[in-house]
Formats: sequence, C-alpha cells, structure tokens
Amino acid sequence: MTTSQGQIPGMEAGGHDALATTLHSIARFLRTVRLRSIILLACLVTSGILGALYYVTAPRIYQSNASLYVMKVGSGITEESMRGASDPSRAMPTFRTLMSCERVMQLTLERLSDRFKTQFEGLTEAEAAAAIQASLTVSFEFNTNILDVRYRSKDPKAAAAVLAALFSAYGSFMNDMNEGSADQNLVRLRSKLDEVTEELEENRQLRNKLKASAPDYVGTGSEDSLNVHLENIRHLTAKLSEAGDETAKANSTVMELQRAISEGRDVLQFADTLAPQMMAEALGIGTQNSVEAARISQELLEKTSELQNAQRRFGPNHQDILDLRSQIATLQSHLLQSPGVKMQATKASTKTYLGPQLLQMAQQRLGTAIATEHGLQAQLQQEKALALEMDITLSQIYDLEQEMKQLNALRAQFFERTAMIDLEKGTFIKTEVSTPPSIPKSPVSPRLIVVGFLSIFFGAAAGLGIIWVLDILDDRFRAPEELKLHLNTEILTMVPAMEEISGEGFDSVMCQSRPNSTEAESFRSLRTTLEFSANDTGRIVCTSTEPGDGKTTISANMAVAFAQAGKKTLIIDADMRRPGLSTLLNLRDDKGLSVILRSSGELDFSVRENLRPTQVDGLDVISCGPRPVNPAELLASEGFANLLAWAETRYDQIIIDAPPVLAVSDPLIIGRLVDGVVLVVRPDKDRRRSVIRATESLHSLRCNLLGVVVNHLSESDAAGYDYGYGYGYGYGYDENDKHASDENMADNGDTNNTFTINPAVDDVVRLPLASHNDTVPEAEREDAA
Repeated sequence: MTTSQGQIPGMEAGGHDALATTLHSIARFLRTVRLRSIILLACLVTSGILGALYYVTAPRIYQSNASLYVMKVGSGITEESMRGASDPSRAMPTFRTLMSCERVMQLTLERLSDRFKTQFEGLTEAEAAAAIQASLTVSFEFNTNILDVRYRSKDPKAAAAVLAALFSAYGSFMNDMNEGSADQNLVRLRSKLDEVTEELEENRQLRNKLKASAPDYVGTGSEDSLNVHLENIRHLTAKLSEAGDETAKANSTVMELQRAISEGRDVLQFADTLAPQMMAEALGIGTQNSVEAARISQELLEKTSELQNAQRRFGPNHQDILDLRSQIATLQSHLLQSPGVKMQATKASTKTYLGPQLLQMAQQRLGTAIATEHGLQAQLQQEKALALEMDITLSQIYDLEQEMKQLNALRAQFFERTAMIDLEKGTFIKTEVSTPPSIPKSPVSPRLIVVGFLSIFFGAAAGLGIIWVLDILDDRFRAPEELKLHLNTEILTMVPAMEEISGEGFDSVMCQSRPNSTEAESFRSLRTTLEFSANDTGRIVCTSTEPGDGKTTISANMAVAFAQAGKKTLIIDADMRRPGLSTLLNLRDDKGLSVILRSSGELDFSVRENLRPTQVDGLDVISCGPRPVNPAELLASEGFANLLAWAETRYDQIIIDAPPVLAVSDPLIIGRLVDGVVLVVRPDKDRRRSVIRATESLHSLRCNLLGVVVNHLSESDAAGYDYGYGYGYGYGYDENDKHASDENMADNGDTNNTFTINPAVDDVVRLPLASHNDTVPEAEREDAA
C-alpha cells in the first residue's frame, strides 16, 4: 500500500505535465492558425461557394411517409397463438425484408398508374424494380406491429402514389404466400411422417429379433440391462481363486509330509489336517476319550487342591487327609489307563504305520484340487466368450431403443404440425394502412441548414489541415513563446538584421560605431537583463547552434556594451578552429589563447604577453592564437580553468566566444567552467530540431543556459514573431541630432530609458535600460540581484 501511495504523486505530476504539454501544443497551433488565418479564410470561402453551387444546382428530392399495421387473422388462431406463439411483432424483421423484395417491387410496378410510370422510362422491368427498391426505406420500432415506410422521388405526387401501390402489392403478396405455403407444407409433412413411420417399424422388428437371439437377455433396452454372463464370470473368478489357494495348500502339505517322513519326525501333526476323525478313532483319541480324560484331570486337580487346604488345617494322619490321598491315587491310576496315555507309549509304532497312509491321502487331495482348478478355468473362458456376445447384443438393442424413441418423438412432432397447419389453413396476414401516404410540400434534399453546416465544417477542416501540414513542413520557430516552450528557457533579447559596417577592429562593431542606433539598444537590453539576473553572470560563454548564426557579432557587441557601462571587460576568442572574433578584429597572429594554454611558464607573465588592449575603454581581448591540433584538450586542461580564475580577479565581466554547439564539443567543455551560456538562434536559418538538440546537449552536461538571443530578424520575421523594432524613447533624437539628445539626457538625468515593442498591436513592454555611457553602481546591481 505504501508503494502504491508513493507512486501516486509521480503519476499525478506526469499527468499534469502531459496535460500542460497538450495545452501548449493546442495554443501553439491556434497561434499558427492566427498567423495563417488567410488560408483558413480562403478555405471557408471556397467551401461556402461550392456549397452554394451545390444547393442551387442539386435536384430537389421529396420524401413521402406512411405506416402499415400488420396483423394475423383467420379461423385457425388459437388461444395459445393469441398469447404470443404467432405474434406478428416477432416476425417484423421478416415482414420488413419481404416488403422490399423483388417480387413485391414488380407487383408495385404493375399496380402503379401509367401517369407515374414515366419516371421509369427507358428502364427494363428489373431495372425499374431495382430503382424503386433503392429509393425505399422500411423500418419498425421494437415490439410493435407497425412498419414505417418512406419513399423518395423527384416528384412529390409520384412518391405518394408509389407507396399506395406498394401497400396494395404487399398485402396481396403476403396472402398468396400464406395459402400456397400451407398446402406445400402439408404435403411435405405427410411425406416425412410416412418415412418416419416406416423406419420406426423396421427398427422395432430388428430389436425383437435381437431379443429373441439372446435367451439370457434381462432388461428393457436401457444401459442398465443385466448381462447374466458377467455375474457368472464374477462367481467363477471367486471360485477359481479359492481353488488356486487349495491347490497351493495341498502341494505344501505333500512336500512337508515327505520331508517329515524322510527325517523320521512325528507325522501326527498332519493327521488333523488330512483325516482328523478317522485317525482319532484308530488311535483311541476320539471325542469321547478326550472328554473322559479331561474330566479325570479336572477332578484330580480339584482333589489335589483340597488336600493342600486340609494339610494346612489338620495333621498328616487326619482321616480327611488320608481319604483325599486315596482318592487322588485312584484318579491317577484311571488317568494312566486312558487311550491318550497309551498312545504315547506306542508312538514309535504309530510313525511307521501313519506316515505312508497320510502321504497317500495328501497326494490324492492335491490331485483333486488341480483338477478342480482346471475345470473352473475352462468354465471361465466359456463365460467370457458368451458375455462378449451378450454385450454386443445389448449395445445393439440399446441403440435401437434410443433411435426408436427419437423417431417416436419426431413422429409426434409431425402429427402436431400437420394438425396445426390444418387448423390454421384459413389464417392469413392482414395489413392495414395506419398512416396514409402523404404528398410532401418541401424537399428533404438539399437542405439549406445541412449544406451550410457541412460547408463550414469541411472548409474549416481543410483549412486547419493545410495549416497543420504547412506547420509540419516549415520547421521554424515563429514566436518567442514557441522558443520558450520548446527550449524551456528565457529570451534575453532579439536583435534585428544589421548592415555590415566598414572599419577595423571594434570600429566595425555596431555598439562602438553607432551607439545610439536601434540595433545597439538591443545589446544594451541584453546587458541589463544579464546584470539583473538572479544568477552569477560574471563569466559568460556565447555560442550558437550552427555556424553562421552570428554568435561572434553578439559576443563583440555584448562586450562593448559592458565596457561602455563602465565595467572592466575581457573577451576571449575560444574558437580556435574557425576564429571569427580574431578575424573580425584582425588579430590572427602568433599570440593568443592557444599560446597561453600551451605555455609552461608563469601564467601571469604568459597572459600579459598575449593580452591585447582595444580602442574601447575598459575592454581587453585575448585572440585565438595559432591553430592547435587539439583545441578540445587544451580547453579541458587545467590551464584554461586557471586562466578564468586569473581573469576573474582582474575583470568585472568575462565573455568567451565559443564554437557552435552542434559542430564541436568545445562550448560544452567551456559551459561547465563558466557561470552561464548564452545561445544565439537565427529563426530564418536554424531548424527547430537543431536548436532543441543543442539545448539538450547543454542541459545533459549541466551547463547553465541563461537564455536565448534571437538574432538577424528581418521585418517579415519580426512580424511573424509579433515583435516590431520601433524603439521609442521618452525623449526623441536621431543620428543628426545627437547633441540635442545628449543635452536632454543631461537635463533629465534619467538613466532608466524605455522602449516599446510592437506598437502596432499596443503590446508595450518597458524594460529598464542603461544608456551607452551610464554606469550602474555595483551596490545597486547587487541589491537588484
């Protein structure tokens, strides 16, 4: 329970994220629709024109409606059928199908007046019937006997006339079908009844013959019929088992007796088994002798007990003691004269006489047991053969009995159905028109409301579909919100397309050569955004998605903007493969970053040897230096990290111009060492998937993406982005009136300039900006952060 509860918050979060993504996708698509609304409007207009043409030119179709009540009447209706056995509502699907069958259509065509047959001119009879069938619709409500019939035609009177002819033809067709089918059913049923009766009689004769061939048959033909031979088999099997035990016992007795005679042992122990009565009489140990000896022994024991008791009470010469001793002696004498005692005396002679006699008797007994066992085995085999024959006979009789039961049941059904058809021979289906056919006054097709709705629907669907396809094919960002949605970051600023400026070094940089231009203001806006960021932005790397996005231009102008704000700034050209900044500043020589990173000497000395001042106050630059063979390894070395640490102690702002993210891994290496990454995007050039892949690469290595700079926006791109570039100030000046502008700025003493974005839609965004020569105090920047 704990595990499932622990998973619920994650599941809810995933559901919220999916919902948010869906809503964002819908909002983005609606924004795209608004931008391409001309396509949607064109599709709606086109669809409306086509719908109007269809409504004007389409033929008018009229529909006549009527209802038919179906009932079953006649002399054959019984009370059972009235309770629902013949309820017509159960056959309504059949009635509906029959009404639109080909035969009814032909009868309808025959009953139709010649005036309305003109609509079928040029068609054969079958084609005309098919045309009526195609324009006919028949339905019914559940558990009712009413058929709702509708027919469509270009002529409203013809539609009503066809329905009237149809009802007449349908009633006649149903009655003819009912009468004809009754006679045919009677003939078929009586033929089937005769066949079943004949087959039943044949089965009965065969069953009786099988019973007569089995005199031992007991039963009535069911599966429980008794097979007497099976009972005999069970009895003989038990007797055979007993005979086998007797044979084994007799054989054991013979062997034991032979062994006793050969060893000279006593054979009297076998006498009780072989001939106990005869041997007892011959030896004098019969039943009577045994009883007499037992009686004397019992009396002797009693007298001995009395003697012992008397000796404890009287002396040895007491008369009672003497009498008891005399009686005991007499009894002992009688016991010694008994036949059992005499037999012990003649034991040796008894062995000689009894041995052969007992052996002969044991052998006779063994022979008798063997003969009995063989006889029982023969009887058992004979009974098994008879039982098998009886089983086959019983199975045949049972099958015949079952088949006869089925035939009897079928015969009874035929009798019942024949009688029912005879009773209902006068029954027929009657139809009555409950709602007569009406002559329609207005067409059912085309309908203005339906045509208008479908025109709007298909026009909107086509317009949205075209816009969606164009949106899929045009893989570009069209709005700042779209960038923020896909990249999950902020837009730092948007820079319009700038013309190339002639000059050397930083004189060709917009912020240096034209500090009061609209383009330069966008870089000051970028500077202000970074200064008031919640994160540290002292060390920034500027990169792009692909080559040609303008990241070097952005880096140079951003460095000049920071230097103009009074910050001591260092810009480093870390693109040692295709150095754009060093080329721009004409610093391609043997000094620069690669020399510092490969130097083994003191860092401070090496940096000072390769550090170059510029014509911009407070701005120094480290060029790329000679191209190394391993730029990524140099940037990942400890030397570059030490260089950043050295620069952080001497400069307020460090800006690094790095290669594109998707080209090499250099910006990813630098991004882990600095405070943040600024990604330059050109919407007119960069594809959405490429930009997303670049940001994912930065996030995968935990680089802090500060935001995106949208570069090189033309007027058409700016319109697509809902942003214009008419920057207006609370005070106005132009390039020809710079002096007046400076005086106004001095008089007002206002350093918080504002600019308006997209004044065409009254979408005003006011950002605090520092002018190109104003300096924001360090304490104020820290407080704002």
